[in-house]
Amino acid sequence: MITLSEIKQGAKNEVVDKIYNHFKKNNHQYYDEEKHCKLLIKTMLNPDKGTISAYCVEAMIAECTFTYWVNTHVMFRNLYYFSKMIGRELWEEEGRRLRDAEYPMGTVNYHFEYWKMIGWSRFGISKNSRLKLNLKAEDSPAKHYARILEQAAEGDFTAAEFKQLMEAVNVGLNVEQTIRMQKEIDELKSDLLTMKGNQGVQNPFTNKGTA
Repeated sequence: MITLSEIKQGAKNEVVDKIYNHFKKNNHQYYDEEKHCKLLIKTMLNPDKGTISAYCVEAMIAECTFTYWVNTHVMFRNLYYFSKMIGRELWEEEGRRLRDAEYPMGTVNYHFEYWKMIGWSRFGISKNSRLKLNLKAEDSPAKHYARILEQAAEGDFTAAEFKQLMEAVNVGLNVEQTIRMQKEIDELKSDLLTMKGNQGVQNPFTNKGTA
């Protein structure tokens, strides 16, 4: 494990060596259920952390490893989404407290602005929020469709975002089906040309080849 205070002093050789050797030995891929699940709960419920990036730094893993653990280990996945819900509830509670607070007229409520920023960075709550898709570029549109449905069931998208994603995936599905159909048509044409070339002039059932 490594702390942010150590990383801030990253120019020091021992910190650089610690990070390098950790990844060099593939220690970042080692999964210990109790260790990493407890660290996950601790990090996600910390109001000063509560993000995937904060957890990855604490656990010294890459974000792709985090995604792999979520998709592979049931316990880790359940705790992640549960801890995320608790964090969301704590954030909502903070918003209600800020809503009821009174400020002098014309005063900028910096606490409220910070609260909104936290909502965007942790929960994607913003008019211009960005989507994070757990997709592999090399997968087919059908697999993309299935994975987006899984993320939607997990509450990762709003209704409008889900609609836009489905429309985009449907375009990909239509293109894939068109390409596949054209390939089948080309294969049929090739087979017909081969059959025509093998037909006898007098007897259409005569095969002019060696067979």
